Amino acid sequence: MKKRRPKDEAGVMRRETIEMGKKILLIGEHPDTQLFTVLQQEGYEVVTCESPQKAWGLVYPYPPHCIIVHLHHPSTRDVAQLQECRALADGRPVIVATSVPGYEPIVKALEAGATAFLFLPIKPEAIRKVLDGLGPSITHTTESEKARRI
Repeated sequence: MKKRRPKDEAGVMRRETIEMGKKILLIGEHPDTQLFTVLQQEGYEVVTCESPQKAWGLVYPYPPHCIIVHLHHPSTRDVAQLQECRALADGRPVIVATSVPGYEPIVKALEAGATAFLFLPIKPEAIRKVLDGLGPSITHTTESEKARRI
């Protein structure tokens, strides 16, 4: 039997992650953006920073379950930033978000090691689908995570 997701006051399906404390590190975005807001509405703890260089100071005190990086242009500099995010992630999923149209940014991001891709502006169901596609590492609490909380 499939478990149904709870609904909020507006009747919108919500992910049961608030009690799980799933954390997302959002690089290249500000807290007042739509992506940040959607992630919070989905129940994720979200921390933002301006660049991968600044993220190094956050990843150890704030170990995220995944990293989302906003690439503004499919340039060599952005690909280098994505590669730095991959190193920073230490095996965690890295999702690329961009508002640049076309296939070029997707191809460059996937070649540079992105786990998944999002087009901005984002709809809640699109972010849900991508995060669900990452599997239990982001959508379910592992036994080791449960043990750490005790």
